Amino acid sequence: MPVLKMSKRRPWLPERKPHEGYRHHNTAFYQSAAWRKLRRVKLQRNPMCEECERRGRITPAQMVDHIVPINKGGAPLDMHNLQSLCNACHARKSAKDK
Repeated sequence: MPVLKMSKRRPWLPERKPHEGYRHHNTAFYQSAAWRKLRRVKLQRNPMCEECERRGRITPAQMVDHIVPINKGGAPLDMHNLQSLCNACHARKSAKDK
């Protein structure tokens, strides 16, 4: 038997828009063929985390990150604005950018 999710109103919490705080304005770009191809090329050229290499560690990269974020005027498809990062370094940089 299906279970219906009950929504509860919590008047002490402020009203939020759906997906508030997420970066939906860049979703189409990150799903584009041009970005996926550039990301693949970047990871093939530099498969290790660049931040970890600066710290003397060897860690495989899982993410390709914009050094200057697109939202702050960074070039979206410029190879010089990209860096290969592991998940931990990417999370650290993203938290610092916010």
